[in-house]
Amino acid sequence: MPGAASATALLTPLVDDDELEAADSFDLPGADLSSEEISVQILAAQADEFTCASCFLVRHRSQIAADRGGLLYCVDCEG
Repeated sequence: MPGAASATALLTPLVDDDELEAADSFDLPGADLSSEEISVQILAAQADEFTCASCFLVRHRSQIAADRGGLLYCVDCEG
């Protein structure tokens, strides 16, 4: 069969050595990260932001879909 060799070549996955090396640097879920330190800067609420009363995400005021008694709801929750 003349097309069998080319069909097999299409089905054989190519292994990229660079991708294998990059994959080795990733930590798997459940890895012990107790010795790691993180630093997070917390900003005060900005004048053009609100917190959705349903999903509790901080959104831009342009995404306000509803105001019910002072509780603001985003377009995703009201969608």
